[in-house]
Parts: sequence; structure tokens; C-alpha cells
Amino acid sequence: MSKDLNLFPTLTDEMKSKIRFQASSYMYSYFKDSTKQGLQDESIDGSSMVYKICDEKGVWSPDSYNLIIARQYTLKTFSCLFGSEGIACRNAELGIAIIWTSTTSKLRGVIEVGSIINNGQTEVCLEVEKVFEVAELRGSVELTTIIYLKRSGNPNSNENHLANTEGYILGELDKIVIMLDGNGSVFPIYEVNEPNQPLWYIKCDWEDPTYDLFAECVSININTAHPNYKYLDRTKRAYDEQLLKEIISSALMIIIMKLKDSEYWVQTINQEGLEVGSVSEAVSYFITTLGWETTSIEALAISIRKFFDNRM
Repeated sequence: MSKDLNLFPTLTDEMKSKIRFQASSYMYSYFKDSTKQGLQDESIDGSSMVYKICDEKGVWSPDSYNLIIARQYTLKTFSCLFGSEGIACRNAELGIAIIWTSTTSKLRGVIEVGSIINNGQTEVCLEVEKVFEVAELRGSVELTTIIYLKRSGNPNSNENHLANTEGYILGELDKIVIMLDGNGSVFPIYEVNEPNQPLWYIKCDWEDPTYDLFAECVSININTAHPNYKYLDRTKRAYDEQLLKEIISSALMIIIMKLKDSEYWVQTINQEGLEVGSVSEAVSYFITTLGWETTSIEALAISIRKFFDNRM
């Protein structure tokens, strides 16, 4: 297995403690009729890194509205980042940025947050806001805040060991994952318009479930052209949350039973060589961490429905 080799000093936990880095929670919103509407985030299964985006009004979806993220950053002191004992030359310029990656959309980008220079100040406060266009993001989105060399300096003789190439990433400050699709974002749920087709169906398009990403090859498709779609439309009075639970539960049963009938089942259960984010890793999580019972299809159905009754 390959391992990154840092050729230059990078941000350490000790430095991170010294600069007293602080970041607010991300704030989420969207525009509806030229008015900014707030969204909420909710931790998934108690995680401090993975959150689902929620709209209490049931209006927002990534396919219909944009998504605005905003955040504040504070470095209480930062002089230790510069000079021979730091990560950049004394007169270089460091930058803070957010690298975002949307695996499902197959898109990634960089959001500039601000700059840090060694000017004798004892504190720097930065704010950032980014507007993502409609349908630009899907599924899970990783937001990684990094510190990088924005402008090279003129190194002294005792600074030649420091990175001095503009754009070089010098450390990661924090990382979270936000989930955009689906009720609870267990996996992506898409809306399609397909007359004469059923209300919903699931796609399982993996070849190697131990490697292929869950978010890319598994999805529920809800058919807006079906006459009973009104029971799944959150904007309608007829919306039936229990129906959505049953659809998700049934879909998960299909996924797990399909994998159980394959040659990859033992490897999945034993968690052997599973790619991060793969179908097998997700199913292994459902079984080992959430305690879903797979001894029989009846036991599996009960454990999945108990889970969703308690969660959704």
C-alpha cells in the first residue's frame, strides 16, 4: 500500500494547537423566490464528521434549488507557522481554502477562504460563503479545509528546507462530509419522470462491490410520473412518510440479499480489503455496526424496519 511522503515540514497537531484554530459550524441555506431560506444539518449516527442536510419545510432538494454554505474561521495566533521552525518562509503568504469533492457528480473544486501573512498580528478572522448551482452537487460531498502556500517567499539560509512552491498543500485543518440525497441520506434517492413505469425501482450497477462506490452504483429512483407520487412529494398534503420508509427498507433488503447471494459475501462480512465507500463497506456497516440480522430474509426485514422506525 502506498503512503504519502512529505518532502517539506507540514502542519502538525502541535502547531494546530499553538495557533488555536477555531471554525464555526457550517451554515447552510438556499434561495427561493430571491429570499434566502435556512437549512439544518443533522449528525448521522452520532458522527462528528458526517451530516445530512435537512429542510424542515420539505421544500429544498439539490435538483431543484441551489445550496449555499458559509463558515467562519479564527486563528488566535499564527506566527509559529512562519520561519525556520514553521511550515513557510517568514515573508511567504499562506492561504486557507476548502477543497470540495462531490463523488456522485464527479466534480471537485476549491473555495478560497483567505490569506495569512506574518505581519505581527496576533489573530486573524476569516469568513467564506459559496453558492453551488442547482444540481451541481449530488450524494455525499466532502469539505476539507486546508492550509497551503499561496505566495512563495525569499528564504533565508535557515529556511531552505521549507516548501516554497505556490499551491503546495501544507496541512489539513478539518474535514466533514455532508449528505444531500434522500431522507436520512442512507443512499442516493433520485427523481425520474417515466410514464408507464412503477412508482419506484432500485439500481444496483456494481461489478465488484468490494471496490465500486456505494454512492455511484446504488440508487432508488422515484417516478414523478406515477399517479401515487403525491404520497412521496413532501410539498403535498398527501405525503406519507411511512411509505418512504417501506421503500427504503425494501431497497436495502434487495441490496443486502443480492450481495449475500454473491461470491463477495464472506469478504464483506469479514471486512477484508474493502475499499472506503464501497458497496461492501456500506453493507458491512449496516450489519456489524447497526446490528442488522441476516440469518434469514424475515429477520433482515424486521431489523431494517426497526432501525428506520427509530430513526426517521
